[in-house]
Amino acid sequence: MTNTPQKTYFTFQEALIQLGYDWQEKDFFFCHGAFPIIENSTADMQNYLSIMLCTDGDIDISINEVDYNLTASTLLITFPSSIVHIVRSRRHYNGILMFVARDFLSKYIINAQLIYTFRQVSKNHYTLAKLTKEEQKNLIDIYKFIYRKREAKGSDLQLEALRNLLLAAICEVAEIFLKSNKVEIRSTRNEKITDAFLNLLIQPIKMSHKTAYFADQLNISPKYLMHAVKATTGKSPGFFINEKITDNAKLLLRDYSLNISQISEKLGFSEVSSFSNFFKKQTNLSPTLYRATLKCSK
Repeated sequence: MTNTPQKTYFTFQEALIQLGYDWQEKDFFFCHGAFPIIENSTADMQNYLSIMLCTDGDIDISINEVDYNLTASTLLITFPSSIVHIVRSRRHYNGILMFVARDFLSKYIINAQLIYTFRQVSKNHYTLAKLTKEEQKNLIDIYKFIYRKREAKGSDLQLEALRNLLLAAICEVAEIFLKSNKVEIRSTRNEKITDAFLNLLIQPIKMSHKTAYFADQLNISPKYLMHAVKATTGKSPGFFINEKITDNAKLLLRDYSLNISQISEKLGFSEVSSFSNFFKKQTNLSPTLYRATLKCSK
């Protein structure tokens, strides 16, 4: 009787170290070329989103014990809590691999529109998408910028630039998968409520300042809405409401036919002073000073 070799389980960090990579930035990791394999081993992606683009050859991969074959121009995305096992690569496999920490988006994205988009994508537990030539070129071009920025030394804004370029790559991937029909949807009750709340925020309706207003629209209690959004995004509903009102205020301040009092009224503030205090708290500038900076930048 032949003994089947026992699989070794690694955390993401342990797997990278075993493969000889120097992992310095805990929020993300990326590499390209022929991806090496640790025999009889799997990696626990509990805290990371992974994006894998096959550019040449093909590779067999198992995700949560479901087998996939990646061929040229195929994009794979796996979400946190996946168990990934690269079985073997064939025909001179080459590709791009990016990992982003689970809380990366909640730490660096504050725009409700983007959070809503990524919440839609993250419903897909794991899936494949076949890329068009243009989609693959766009993704590779963004990756080249990311790689060059990492190699650039002595830049004070290197880390900030890397984060923003990674967000651009994730945006590109999000667009691709939102067009794809090959998805596996798994949403919790909290995630469904959060998606509905964020969807309300991006609708062209008059904004309310109150969490209770949005809870009422969703037929749930304000307490339940606060719990669901906090559990899903790490932020309160009020954070996203204030961010949306601030964005609306900035747009209205570009319309010089409106005075500050009229803008305050359009945004639902009872007093101009209340609007001024709110805007200054959000931006560190008064509405008048913000409008002045717009004129100076022209």
